[in-house]
Amino acid sequence: MTTPWLDIFQLLVLTMLTVLVEPLFWIVMAIVAFQYRQMQRNQLAMFGVAGPPLSRQIFWAFLYGTFGGVMGSVVLTLVGVNIERMGFQYIWPLAITLALINMRFLCFAYAGGLVAISNALFGWPNVDVPQVLALVAALHVTESVLIAISRRYGATPVIIKHGERLVGGFNLQNFWPLPLVVLGTVAMQSGALPEGVFHTPDWWPLLPLGIDPPVGSEWVYVMMPVVAALGYSDVAISSTPEQRRRQSAISLALYSLSLLAMALLAAKFAWLKLPAALLSPLGHEYLVRRDSRSELSGAPRYVPPLQGVMVLDTVDGGIAREMGLRSGDILLEVAGMPTNRGGALAYAIDWAPPLFDMLVLRDGTELRLPGRFPPGPRLLGIILVPEGHETYYVTMQTGSEGPLARLFQRIRRYLGRER
Repeated sequence: MTTPWLDIFQLLVLTMLTVLVEPLFWIVMAIVAFQYRQMQRNQLAMFGVAGPPLSRQIFWAFLYGTFGGVMGSVVLTLVGVNIERMGFQYIWPLAITLALINMRFLCFAYAGGLVAISNALFGWPNVDVPQVLALVAALHVTESVLIAISRRYGATPVIIKHGERLVGGFNLQNFWPLPLVVLGTVAMQSGALPEGVFHTPDWWPLLPLGIDPPVGSEWVYVMMPVVAALGYSDVAISSTPEQRRRQSAISLALYSLSLLAMALLAAKFAWLKLPAALLSPLGHEYLVRRDSRSELSGAPRYVPPLQGVMVLDTVDGGIAREMGLRSGDILLEVAGMPTNRGGALAYAIDWAPPLFDMLVLRDGTELRLPGRFPPGPRLLGIILVPEGHETYYVTMQTGSEGPLARLFQRIRRYLGRER
């Protein structure tokens, strides 16, 4: 008997769509909207422009999140991750506790990994280690795809204090609400299965449930809707946002597939449970530290050139973007007037005729881009790399930033004064 994969996929999508009417999903959407609003405020305070409209950012978050939900649900269903065995009731509280130490620990790679390690060492809590690790792997492989296809979406220009100098860069942040489908199980009497039950091949699921059904019964898998969310945070200083995302996506995909392979092997060989569980937090932490060190140690990309002014970003709907000006372009002249500093650029904009052209250096090649100023105030619509005198900037922090970490720092300072 052939397996009706198309019918199963249709059922998966229909089940996933039921998440969209759940109040929790829209609470998550509201949190996502708040995060993007905060990003807009930060850009407005730093550069005087707010970036793309909030409605557009929320729309893309919803669209990408829905796509990610379909993809994640397919992976979870194919592997056979079961909601009764993945330990959600232990992972979520632990993830929130870890977030109090540092927000980047609000990740199932850490909480799920620690739960799996505890089970492998002590037999508690009562979870299935391969199921937990497969959940972590499925969510992260979904995240890697979303990072890769996002490109410049969610890239906010920022001024960063890098060592003793100010440089330009991009704060890469994305938040995706995910309507997910996971499997549940129901014990039904053998030979009395209801109409509409699909027969699956012998090799599925890839991860066995690991629990025998009651005598005279068999397990029937059902699809259950779940609300989830993914977030990505990074910074691009020595790379373009596209390059940084591509590297992050490749690293995360390799980590996810390795973790998934270890989870499947651990289901067959019990002695692999502990090594597989250790891979979850340690492998993720290694990737974060390695990629961050590589980015911060590279030569800053967005710094003032020897001649002209460099464009950090263009403003949505501005003249410069319509003319084809890009991030990283070096603006040499406006209407024949040299632009070696921000002040010289402002002077050239004021005195340029309504019809003008710009001399731009892009990847070593000079280009002339024609443009036109409309009636009214003249705004070219570009954000320049910092010249070093800016007063609003961010400082990179490598330590913990959570409230518990700050509390520990205050206690140490207090004890130090007592001595």
